[in-house]
Amino acid sequence: MRVGILWTKLSGYLNACLQELASREGVQLFVSHQTPALDAPFDESQFAWMKNRLMWRANSELNAIEPKLQEFNPDVLIFAGWAVPAYRRMAKVFAGKCLRIMTMDNCWLGTAKQRLATQIAPFYIRPLADAVWLPGERQAVFARKLGFEQREILRGLYCCDQRRLEAIHSGRLLAGSPVSRAFLFVGRFVQDKGIDTLVKAYEIYRAHSSNPWPLICCGTGPLHTLLENEPGIQIEGFLQPEQLRYRFGQAGCLVLPSDFEPWAVVVHEAASAGLLILASENVGAAVHLVQDNYNGYIFGGKDATGLAALLQRVSAMTDERLDEMSRASHSLSLQFSPRHWAQTLLDVAGQWAGGAKVAASGVLANKTRQALHVKSPV
Repeated sequence: MRVGILWTKLSGYLNACLQELASREGVQLFVSHQTPALDAPFDESQFAWMKNRLMWRANSELNAIEPKLQEFNPDVLIFAGWAVPAYRRMAKVFAGKCLRIMTMDNCWLGTAKQRLATQIAPFYIRPLADAVWLPGERQAVFARKLGFEQREILRGLYCCDQRRLEAIHSGRLLAGSPVSRAFLFVGRFVQDKGIDTLVKAYEIYRAHSSNPWPLICCGTGPLHTLLENEPGIQIEGFLQPEQLRYRFGQAGCLVLPSDFEPWAVVVHEAASAGLLILASENVGAAVHLVQDNYNGYIFGGKDATGLAALLQRVSAMTDERLDEMSRASHSLSLQFSPRHWAQTLLDVAGQWAGGAKVAASGVLANKTRQALHVKSPV
C-alpha cells in the first residue's frame, strides 16, 4: 500500500504515527511537509528516516509535488485541510484514482467564517475528499456541517508517542514512587495559550498556599516576559521530545489554561505519562481525556481564580489520592495510540480497496461510501 501524506509542519507525535505506519508490511510512504517553525523548532534529524519526502517553506515551492505524486501513484492520499492550494489541486487530480482523506482539527464555533464554509462546502470543500479524519467529537460537529456523513468521518487523528510516555508512568509504579509534586505547562508562550491566566492563577495560589508546588513552563514565545522572575516558576524553553519526556517525569499535574485550543496533543502526552490534568473548557482534547474528579478538572476560560482554587486542591491531595488520579489518567490515554492510528488508516484503506477500487466508472464515489460504511474506525 502506497500512502501519500501532504502535511504542513511535522511534529514528534506525528513522527511516531508515521513510523508505526511505515513498520507495517508492504506500506510505502511519500511525505510532503513544511520546514519546522521557529516557535516549535523540532529537530529535523528525527525525520531523516523518511527517504521519500518533499520539504518546503512557501507554497511557491510546491510546484514539484504533482510529478512526484504521479510517480509515487498513491493508493491513499492524506492531506492537511483545504488551506494549501497545491494540496487542494492534488486532491482534485487524484479524484477517483485513490482514497482521499482530508484531515482537520477545527472545532465548530459558529463563527461567520465557519458558517460561510458550510455554505461553500458542497462546491469547494466536500468534492476534495472521500473521507475526513479528525481528533474527536468537537471536530466531528463541524465535519457534519461541511457535508460529511457519519460513516465518512474517521476519529483519532492526533495521538502522542504513547509507548515512550507511558514508560514514565509504569516506571513510577514499578519503583513505588509517589506522584511528583510539581505543576507543568507545555506550549507556546502566546495569548491563545492563556499565559496571562496561568501567571495570575499561580500568583493567587502561591499567596494562599503554605507549601506551594513549583510550576515548570516548557515553551517559547513573545509572552515569556510574563513568566520571568515570577516566584516558583521555572522556564525551560522549547524542548525536543526526549527532553520533554524527562520533564513529564518531574511533574504530577499538567496545567493548560488555553483561550483557544482545538485539540492539544500535550493532554494525551500528560495522560499517558500518568499526570493529573487541569484544562480549560476551551481545550478540545479535554472532552475525551479529562474527567472531573477522576483524573483532573476542567475550569472556565480566563478564570484565574477558579484555576488557583484547583491548583490548591490538587497540591493538598494525599499521595494516595494523587496516585489514584494518576492511574485514571493513564487509563484514559489508552483511547489513542500510534498503533490505533495506523490501524484506522489501514482498515479504511483496505475496505476501500476491496469495495470502491473495483469500480471503474462513475459509481466510484458511491462505492467509496459503501466501503467506508463497512466499519467505522475509532
